[in-house]
Amino acid sequence: MNCCLPAVCFRRLWLASLLLITVMAPLLTAPAVLQAQGSPKSAAHLGYGIHYAPNTSTNPALVSALGMDWVKIYQTGDAEKFPGKHILYRIDFKWPTDWDAFRTEATNRAHDLIGSPIEAIEVGNEPNLINEWNSTPNAWQYTQMLRVVYTEFKAVNPNLIIVSGGLAPTLTTPDHGAINDLDFAKEMLDNGAGQWFDAFGYHPYGYDQPPEADPARHELVFRRAERIRALLEQHGVFKQIWLTEFGWLRNPAEDGVSCSDNDPDFRGFAWLRVSGTAQADYLVRALQYADVNWPWAGPAFIWNLNWSQSGVGPCNQMRWFSLLHGDGSPTLAFQRIQQMSKHYSDYLPDIELHADTMTANVSLGCLHRVPLGSFSISNSGYPVPAPLTITPANGPAPPFAESPITTVRVGDTVTIFANPTGVTQPGQYTLYINVSAQVSGRVLSQTIQGYVVVSASDYNC
Repeated sequence: MNCCLPAVCFRRLWLASLLLITVMAPLLTAPAVLQAQGSPKSAAHLGYGIHYAPNTSTNPALVSALGMDWVKIYQTGDAEKFPGKHILYRIDFKWPTDWDAFRTEATNRAHDLIGSPIEAIEVGNEPNLINEWNSTPNAWQYTQMLRVVYTEFKAVNPNLIIVSGGLAPTLTTPDHGAINDLDFAKEMLDNGAGQWFDAFGYHPYGYDQPPEADPARHELVFRRAERIRALLEQHGVFKQIWLTEFGWLRNPAEDGVSCSDNDPDFRGFAWLRVSGTAQADYLVRALQYADVNWPWAGPAFIWNLNWSQSGVGPCNQMRWFSLLHGDGSPTLAFQRIQQMSKHYSDYLPDIELHADTMTANVSLGCLHRVPLGSFSISNSGYPVPAPLTITPANGPAPPFAESPITTVRVGDTVTIFANPTGVTQPGQYTLYINVSAQVSGRVLSQTIQGYVVVSASDYNC
């Protein structure tokens, strides 16, 4: 977490009756499910994750002890410490001065991950803050960098999940060292960023408010993620939001450490202090709130497990978000998260096809190629990173369905045409379009159905 003063950096499926969807096979092997009594009836979707500090001797088994099925790491070698876990790796890039060299760098780094258990990467961190972007934050620039990273990594490994760099929830400062995350996200989306990530990264810190605090009444709260979701939907982007960093800062005084805004390592953080009991309650309640109320949320990564053991100073703010004390003993928050019932995701894809109508009318007297209709592809469940293939399922006799493109991704809109040339009898003819993908060796398949109505009159000529 990084902050800037003074403002502080901080359809469901609607388908015509002609549409048939079948979704097959999970993308990933799900962890053992611990089902809570009275847990939500909605499909499990939330992954439980934790940040693991690099260059520490913290026992990796503590991740399993917490009940986490995801880990966010900062160096690739740490991935091997967590067999059986899903791994998100934060990968940082600098704004390039030589784009050819940058593309080569991205390609090489993608090749470095081949054979690694890393399943997802997060492209940068809080690019709406100057201390992360290393210059005045610029959403257009970040989007261009994201575009190249996405394109080059997908060319090497189509199944790798690309998460956009988690935005810091903040207000714009007078010096523009911090840019309002809602404004930054809107500019990203206005510049086409929605096609260059599989999931949107966001850091819904709770600051000094409980997780249920109303984002309409408080600017900087955990539920600000709902405003980000609304913005994505306004831009037609129905992809998961991954909560790649969030937490509450425990009061250092509880460990006998006096920290104030006069301390350079703690400047801007004194107002965020909550008790250890509140930290524990808020973290548990945040996970429960997201599980019940945010079907569009993916893995949620608590910041953090063990920065208290990473050698940072006694008043460094990162230490006081940790779930471990400096001596490695668990905090109350660790214990409460360990004990809470978890509603693990089964990581099934949740693709949605949206169409108004898939029907074309033509006359027998003037048969010609006509638009059958359009459908769009969205995703509020686990990301489908691989390209989807569109295949008309035509028989030997007309009419035939035709698609001008053969591959698409989530977020695309596809127009399908019908070619009735050669039909000899009036009537209603059924056409089928298959939408499928190979993801992690498994098949995801859906079928959309439409009709061509051929009349005997020349009304439509």
